[in-house]
Amino acid sequence: MDLANIVKRIPDYSCFLTVDELDSSTAQLAKDFPDRVEVSCVGHSRQGSPIQLIKIGHGSKNALVFACPHPNEPIGSLTVDFLTRELASNPQLEKELDYTWYFIKCIDIDGSRMNEGWFKGPFGITNYMHHYFRPAFRDQVEWTFPVTYKKLHFNSPIPETEVLMELIDTLHPEFMFSLHNLGFGGAYWYISKDIPELYPKFYDITKQMGVPRKLGEAETPYAVSFAPAVFQMMKAKDSYDYTERFTNQDPAAKRDYGTSSDEYANRDGKDRTTTFVCELPYFYSDKIDDTSYTDRDRSDVILESCDMKEKLDAQTRQVYDAVISLLSPEDNYFRRALDEKLGGAESIQAQRAWAKSPQCAGKATQAQMFDNLYVMRYFRCTNLCLLTRAIAFELDRAAQRHFDSAQMDALKKAHADAEALLDSECAYLEENMNYQITPIRNLVTVQVVCGLLTAEYVSSHS
Repeated sequence: MDLANIVKRIPDYSCFLTVDELDSSTAQLAKDFPDRVEVSCVGHSRQGSPIQLIKIGHGSKNALVFACPHPNEPIGSLTVDFLTRELASNPQLEKELDYTWYFIKCIDIDGSRMNEGWFKGPFGITNYMHHYFRPAFRDQVEWTFPVTYKKLHFNSPIPETEVLMELIDTLHPEFMFSLHNLGFGGAYWYISKDIPELYPKFYDITKQMGVPRKLGEAETPYAVSFAPAVFQMMKAKDSYDYTERFTNQDPAAKRDYGTSSDEYANRDGKDRTTTFVCELPYFYSDKIDDTSYTDRDRSDVILESCDMKEKLDAQTRQVYDAVISLLSPEDNYFRRALDEKLGGAESIQAQRAWAKSPQCAGKATQAQMFDNLYVMRYFRCTNLCLLTRAIAFELDRAAQRHFDSAQMDALKKAHADAEALLDSECAYLEENMNYQITPIRNLVTVQVVCGLLTAEYVSSHS
């Protein structure tokens, strides 16, 4: 596989593509390669948009690749846009890898449209935060696959998830690439089985592209590490067991969502499907991979992070409570997401207990301190964006909701208060995070190379 020449053909992307632009690109691809590309509609989003499946090749194994399982993560849509054209125009690559490829450029179409306000830039924390949307777990494609574990019983997949379920059950893919990314941090990877031969290659391409590895805190305390910044794919049982261990709460009591595509694909225990995730940041700081030690105890830094999150949640809740009765819990997806975010007191409780465990003993590294005190604040700021957009959503349809003057005044005040909090937090982050913006082409290059390397390994070992 000639990766060097493949990388040379990756476009110098200046921005992200909208859903309509992705569809236009797919139509052009099918027109350019009518004998190599098949495009079909495999379902519809909740708002009725067609979900397009692109089939390329006739290999002996199946590969399923889907982008935007979370709609604020569009790097993968460009990765798929490039890979589909590369495979269509490069029969030798398809033959070498020996897959029949199935691609979906955007699986959460509705949510992606709600993020398009920042897709064209300017790129930075403030603009991103003002146009951000990420749905509640129960509205997410990647976390509404059916699962049964202990007291947890979930079987209410959303339509987009049902599309993936049908493909997984029909194709039984040997390789599955779920394309994710994060807002702020460093590169890290999830994989369903330990393949240590690949990790130095992952590290090398990220270094070449100027992307630091995430060497501070893992995304979750219960993540199982295969190597620095490489983790085993997480399952519903992992978060269940963590909550059960570190709190006195029933882990199933408030959980109204399911599990991931990986756990669903391998639910029979045969581990037929190797699932791969390559997480990459829009924004990063040099602190992300600084493993030198500070003079602070790691447990104290984690507890300070918990204090910060509780303080920001209280400020958000104060504004939210003033108008909560005016925000629809049915179709205001900003409110649905915010409800979940502000209802996670048990997660902070669990983190406080975990911070006092032997696992968190010792001094914090610079990366761990930056993760806890700044990156976690960045992610908490997204709650203020959800609040602002939830209120704006109702103001935009005020006539339809028949609000009276007092209700309109309450919504307008709350919106102004929420925007003021959001602006204040963005200003703090802009001033203190000392961040850099990752070129989009570099991000796509890392996903393309890591994905092809993993696909090649899986194909040769299947």
